This record gives sequence, structure tokens and C-alpha cells, in this order.
Amino acid sequence: MIKTAVIGGGAWGTALAHILGEAGHNVEIWARETEVVESINSLSENTLFLNGLKINSSIHGNPCLNSVLQNAEIIVNTVPTQFIRSVWSSITPTTISDSKIIINASKGIEEGSLKLISQIFEELFPGIVDENFAVLSGPSFAEEVVRGYPTSVSIASMSSNLSEKLAKLFHLNYFRLYSSSDIIGVQLGGALKNVMAIAAGAIDGMGLGLNTRAAMITRGLSEIARLGLEMGASGPTFSGLSGLGDLILTCTGNLSRNRQVGYRLGKGEPVKSILSGMTQVAEGVATSRSTFELSKLYDTDMPITGAVYSGIFQEEKAENALKDILARELKHDGI
Repeated sequence: MIKTAVIGGGAWGTALAHILGEAGHNVEIWARETEVVESINSLSENTLFLNGLKINSSIHGNPCLNSVLQNAEIIVNTVPTQFIRSVWSSITPTTISDSKIIINASKGIEEGSLKLISQIFEELFPGIVDENFAVLSGPSFAEEVVRGYPTSVSIASMSSNLSEKLAKLFHLNYFRLYSSSDIIGVQLGGALKNVMAIAAGAIDGMGLGLNTRAAMITRGLSEIARLGLEMGASGPTFSGLSGLGDLILTCTGNLSRNRQVGYRLGKGEPVKSILSGMTQVAEGVATSRSTFELSKLYDTDMPITGAVYSGIFQEEKAENALKDILARELKHDGI
């Protein structure tokens, strides 16, 4: 039994807390929302984000962040990317000792700084990424994880010993982790697939058929890999669970919030109306702007990303963005 802390009481944080509880570990979860803490402690259920699904009864909710972190040996971050810096900056510095291990399970790129989540943590806790930090990413809808559906994801760390240790920490007969050393590629795959899911949803919302969606997913993967290689990732990572696997799931699964955003955009609904009615964060919205800016910084051709960015932040109609992509000069297939 290992003392673990999950920071973030959304659907994904609750699902990972459940996995750790099922694996026999001592789990405490921090949530901002009083309703989440109270429902976990009294009902073994997150009534706000996973209503109707029971989670491991040993999990304890706590609204005090420093208290949750104090005795934890392993800490899992699921705070949405754009709030990581503000939440983790509030922590008492001595709370994060050299012996604690942080696993990031959020997906995104910080707006403004254009930093990956590992880079944010390295700024906040210098030296942690080299030995005591890992990223977890892959095709994994929270609801299906809690239901016990077989799920496989990637866990990446600069230390191969650490990634293998953490793979064992989470392991259940229906939840399997594959270790990697490519923390850049695993993060980019997890972040950028949300942008592509918005594009896929828009195609479905416009009723353009399966051929169009398949082409978009394939070319979207090429975009992700192009930027990834420029940023120092390993090419094969994008063919794995945190790349192709997560991309397929998020672009085709009805549980994807990012796909839902795109679908409604494709139907012609204004982006402000879509976002104002959402109770959970669709990371692809902010990530589309960050990715668009990274494509300019690294001089990388990313037309699908550009179309999503234009549709969200310049309110270009989805059909016009698609026409712009189709009007581009002919290219060779592949990356």
C-alpha cells in the first residue's frame, strides 16, 4: 500500500483515484468543489462529474490541498492545464520534498508561455523532471475506466526505472500501462489530439461522411508528428497509445468533450454559446491557439490546426475553413 494523492476532482482525476484504490493503495483526492468532496466521502461517488458511477470506497476527498499533499508519496495531477500554475503555486514549498513523485495526467499546452506541462512543473520545482516526474496519457475515457472496461495507456519518464515502477503501481487486470522515455512525444500526442477531435467533430456536424473524417484523422496525425519531431519527440511515439490510439478515440468517441465542441461548431452554433454551457473543460480549445502559435514558432505546416484556430478564435465558418484546406497545393502522403 502506497500513500497517493490525486490533485483535481474532475472525471479523470476521480477515475485515476478509483484505479489506485482498486490496486490497494491509500488514496486521497483534492477537489475545489464541496459537492465533489462530500459525495465521494458519503456516497463513494462523484455526483458532479461521474454521477451514478460508484468508485472504490476507500478513497477520501479533502478540500485542503496542502493536507492532501503532506503525507503522499506519489502525487497525480489532473488539474486542467491552464490552471496548473495557479493551483501548484499555492502549495507550501516544503510540501514537495525530493522523495515525492509527481505524475501528470492532464493534457494540454499552457497559453502564452507555450510550455508543455513538464516544463511548467520544472519551473515550479526545479530538478524534478529528471528523476521524480512522469506523464500518463492514452486512449482513456474516465467513465469507461470506472466501469472497468479494458484500457491501456502510456507512462513516460526520463527514468526508465521510474516509468516501470509506476506501470506496476496502477496495474490491474483491466488497466495496463506501457512505459516510455519520450515525455515530449507522449505529452504532445495527448494535447494535440484534442485539437484534431474538434476538427473531426466539425466534419461530423457538417454531415460530410466517414471518408472525410478518416482523411482528417490521418492527416491530423501527420501534423502532430511533424510538430513533435521539431520539438524533439521520437517519431514512433505517435504510432502508439498516446498518439494514434488517443487520436482515434477522441476523434470518434461520443464521450469526447472536444469532439462535441467541434460537432456543434459544424452545426453552426457560435463558439461562445458552446463554451458557456459546458461544465467541464474542453482542453482542445485553448490548445488550438497554443498549437497554432507553436506551428509558427517552429515553422511547421499545420493546416488542420490553423482551421480549428480560425473557427474558434476568428469565428470562421467550418465549411469555409474546410474549403481553405482543400484548396491547398497538392502534397506527398506521409509526414
